[in-house]
Amino acid sequence: MSNRQMEEAAEQRLSSYIAQQLGVSIDALDEHPFQIEENASDDGIIYSWRILWDDTPPEGVTTYGAPKALWSEIHPADESDVES
Repeated sequence: MSNRQMEEAAEQRLSSYIAQQLGVSIDALDEHPFQIEENASDDGIIYSWRILWDDTPPEGVTTYGAPKALWSEIHPADESDVES
């Protein structure tokens, strides 16, 4: 497997994990661009991931913030959540 194929597989596993945590399909998630931000303490303990929506989230996803600055929160993945 090439490096590119490995990267694509890892991205797919991560998308699958995020979709599951948000309660939506991968297809729905793919239609709503987002960024991931870690909610962490100063000593590096990660409490959650914030999913920062570029525009709008998939329908039915719980969000916080205001229009144009919406985000959702999920448990961070560990290696077992995104392993092949």
